[in-house]
Amino acid sequence: MSSASSRPTASSPSGSPDATPDANAAPILALDAVTKRFGGLPAVDDLSFAVRPGEVLGIIGPNGAGKSTLIGLIGGALAPTSGVITYAGRAIADLPPHRRAHLGIARTFQIAQPFVGLDVRDNVIVGALFGRRGLRRPEAARVADEVLERVHLTHKAMLKGDQLTVADRKRLEMARALATNPRLLLLDEVMAGLTPTEVAQAVELIRAINRDGVTVLVVEHIMRAIKGVSDRILVLHHGRKIAEDLPDEVLADPKVIEAYLGERYARQRAAEREGAATSAATGAATSAADADTDAAEEPEWKGGLA
Repeated sequence: MSSASSRPTASSPSGSPDATPDANAAPILALDAVTKRFGGLPAVDDLSFAVRPGEVLGIIGPNGAGKSTLIGLIGGALAPTSGVITYAGRAIADLPPHRRAHLGIARTFQIAQPFVGLDVRDNVIVGALFGRRGLRRPEAARVADEVLERVHLTHKAMLKGDQLTVADRKRLEMARALATNPRLLLLDEVMAGLTPTEVAQAVELIRAINRDGVTVLVVEHIMRAIKGVSDRILVLHHGRKIAEDLPDEVLADPKVIEAYLGERYARQRAAEREGAATSAATGAATSAADADTDAAEEPEWKGGLA
């Protein structure tokens, strides 16, 4: 999707392209007891967490867990039923999306939404004009060209948005968001539908964006990708937070395994690990038998949680 050596397009408040998140820094984003209800049903339920400047926070959870609703709440497409959302020390729950964009919050959409009447370059120019720098059109065009080069869409700059493949529409979503010069980038399943090679390119692009000083919140279902790009992972289930920790810790958590694969599988995994600790030979035999039994009924990405 891109090369890390491409020219940066976002500001670098950290001052270092490889700076790690400062655990003592004030959060750039914080949610406090945020709830969003639709017709009385909670899509996000009493959710609290914080994101440090320069961090990549991965958000995972089964379908219907509330992940895209969360992106909508932070980006401004949705208003919380209750709770407080703070960005850079400022409460933003009452601000419309365009005001949040001017403050430095940019997002992509799970279903790519290009301006179909505009070519790819003009799509990105709109993002540059709409962002927090207050650019005139010539400056916005220059930024658009830099961003298109970064996401490898320069050769398709004159195509209309509806002429792009799924992968290229994902690149365009990313390019349009980057052109706004965000401090906080919200990515909603930008790797869905991509080939393994395209996923690897997307992961490298996210890492490069983060090295430039942009804080990233990424929603994704591809476990190996989310593990490889995230500093921490937060897990949602039925709108509630059930885990938040380092990637290896979260993906080994029985509650997370149960949320994705069911209580039966979680009990089996726990029994396998206990058996392996007691008797390596017995544990190995049990694991092999369980793998044969469960292979036909578990998702292909089961191994991503191991």
